[in-house]
Amino acid sequence: MKSSSRQLRLLGCGLVLTSAVALAGCGAYEPGHAGDAAMEAHNVSAAKNALPGTGNFTGSLAADYYAMATIRAKDGDKIDADYWARKSEAAAKGQAVLPENMKVVAELSAEVPAEGAKREPLHETTWNIPGLADPGHAANVQALQSGRTKLVAALDQGGRDRYPTLAARGQALFDCWIERSEANQPGDPRFAACKTGFTRDYTDLNVLLNPPGQRNAYFDYNSAALTPQGKQEVDNAVALIKAGTAKLRITGKADRSGTDGYNQKLSEARAQAVKDAAVSDGLDASRIEIAWTGETDLPIATKDGRKEQMNRVVQIDTIMPASQVAELPAQE
Repeated sequence: MKSSSRQLRLLGCGLVLTSAVALAGCGAYEPGHAGDAAMEAHNVSAAKNALPGTGNFTGSLAADYYAMATIRAKDGDKIDADYWARKSEAAAKGQAVLPENMKVVAELSAEVPAEGAKREPLHETTWNIPGLADPGHAANVQALQSGRTKLVAALDQGGRDRYPTLAARGQALFDCWIERSEANQPGDPRFAACKTGFTRDYTDLNVLLNPPGQRNAYFDYNSAALTPQGKQEVDNAVALIKAGTAKLRITGKADRSGTDGYNQKLSEARAQAVKDAAVSDGLDASRIEIAWTGETDLPIATKDGRKEQMNRVVQIDTIMPASQVAELPAQE
């Protein structure tokens, strides 16, 4: 938050008001209002003292915003350090704090009010994101807008209560991304860390809230070549988790129209074909568990020697590892 339109607030808060009551008022979190460099040390300390030490959503959110405040303080960015400290303390006290918004007003209105009318000052700038006026940054702006919409939907769907640590970290990383976007330094590793971190956490949260269920890639008789339908199933499974940390568990099978040994090898070849397609789609091989069962443990029970289309299949399951609750990235 770097807009010069905020200087009036600095004069009214940090530089003029000195009483305890005034300090308390200047420490309150107000969405969209810039932090106050003169109040940074006071409010960072207050945020630290307010941390509840609980693992619920607001407690986790308070801890993540406090971490952001301390990092910004070390960077010498007192305005944003103060802002995140205020937001941390508000969360610690149970106040509903939403992800940042980037609907901005670059400066106070130049319109002249009607005679005798009271002039209402416009809301202070939230975040000056390059791209709102510069088409060269439009892709990042669109990604931010889409990201916020999806994040709020996931939070409202139950993310805050069911997965509080993950949901809180995702919100904090989104706010970090929007703040780094204002700095207009897409080459800054912190920009990438915030954007990638948010995308990872939102992806995991979405998978947890909306479990995809088992996908099935079916094969032609005596074949280990993926059909177009089978390839689409793999593509869909990878697209859903690629940006997150979930894994795929792939299990190859064959029907009972052949020897046990042959069907074991055929089911292995089918599983490997699905794994190769997933890797080709960009999913790291370390995130794929592969197995094959030949003609045992089949979806449809049949007599030996019988052909069955539903048993010529590779089952694809989504597995969420415990690592999704890793701490806020140290570099950010």
